[in-house]
Amino acid sequence: MLGNNEKIEGVSVPELFSAMLNELPWRTLNQYITNNAQLLKVCTFGGHRVDPQQRPRLTKQLINEAVKTEYSESTCNALFAAWYPVHTELHETLETYFKSDEYKTYRSEHKLSEEDYVLSDEKFNAFFKASELKAWKILLLFSPLKFSHPQADQILNHQADSAELQDKIADLEARLAEAEKKAANATADAEKARAQFQSADNDLRQLKQQQRTLKSDLDAANQKLQSSSAENKRLTAMLSSQSEELSKKAANATENAERVSARLQAELSRLQSDLNGWQNKYQEQLLANRQIQSDSASTAQRADKANAERDAALRKLGESQKFVDLLLSRIEWAKLGSQLKLSPTLRKNFNSMLKRLNYEEDLSLTIEGTLPEFWTKLVTDETALIQKIANSNTLEVSKGDMEGFWNEVKDAFTEVQTSLEARVFMMGFLHELLFAIYSPEQLATPTIPTTTKAKKTAE
Repeated sequence: MLGNNEKIEGVSVPELFSAMLNELPWRTLNQYITNNAQLLKVCTFGGHRVDPQQRPRLTKQLINEAVKTEYSESTCNALFAAWYPVHTELHETLETYFKSDEYKTYRSEHKLSEEDYVLSDEKFNAFFKASELKAWKILLLFSPLKFSHPQADQILNHQADSAELQDKIADLEARLAEAEKKAANATADAEKARAQFQSADNDLRQLKQQQRTLKSDLDAANQKLQSSSAENKRLTAMLSSQSEELSKKAANATENAERVSARLQAELSRLQSDLNGWQNKYQEQLLANRQIQSDSASTAQRADKANAERDAALRKLGESQKFVDLLLSRIEWAKLGSQLKLSPTLRKNFNSMLKRLNYEEDLSLTIEGTLPEFWTKLVTDETALIQKIANSNTLEVSKGDMEGFWNEVKDAFTEVQTSLEARVFMMGFLHELLFAIYSPEQLATPTIPTTTKAKKTAE
């Protein structure tokens, strides 16, 4: 038996391959290309489309791809699978026989497998037609059907019995080519018509949608028109009713206005008479006010003099109330520190305060302001330090210099420590001064000692 995988002499593979391509209808050729990713990529390279008008170019590209694979079995078998059903009569004849019980019996008698397709000489002669010679050559070359050598020779070397038959075959081939050309044109026209139908269908759908929208708008407008008409009638009736009511109210208002005008005219006459009487009283009161102003100026002068005397008395009273502050301002602190018999702790704090406040350089330094003011200055630094520590997260960011900020805090600790030492000393010193050196009788007397007495007392 001769299989299609054997090399057959006297037949042109490229010629039969091209014949299969040319005999495919456009729809079948389109499916053959689109179902093969590699062929689709080649045919659409450069932006081309798989279009019926491009069939010559597509055929040429498919043949070139087959040449590149040297007409491999996979390439040819795929095309044969698309071509075989096109020849309807031959396809149905062979497929019906191979699926029949007759062929199953023949296959069993000759011990053939289910993959073997063989025609006996009797069946071959019954199925073979000279008019389909090219189709049988394609079957011989590309189909899985196995032919005997005599059957292959008959297909390859078959000669028509007459010139009339050859002419008939040529005529049929010409008609077939013409029919294929018309079929391709018809397919292209059908594709265009389908595209036009699709476009028209889309337009129709849009028009129907617009029609539904317009109908909905029209119904809504009619409903609004009916509502507006009813509202217009209601408003017209209401306007007519209100017009009559307004006419009545206008007449009543005119009558009331006349009555009010008469009443106001009488009231105006009465008020004019009262005004004349008040004007006379005003002139009398004006003369009395002038006398009152004169008496008020004299009283103001006496009041200013009394206020000046009061302020002078208050200043003297204030000076007497600042006895302790004045007393402390008279003390020579540097000399006092060297003469006081202080405890070791007080002496250390006193010396520390003198050193921090530079008493060695300025022996005339005294407490500035009142005692509470001096004390408040010492406490302010402590409060500021605590606030810096409590708000350090915010102050670091706002200052923009974390190192500088903490250097300031470090310096503040030293200053606060000095102020604390000064306050400790001040508490002890004031206690010694006010309750040990001075007697209660002296403190009870609201007098200010002279400088000399203050120095002797300090010594």
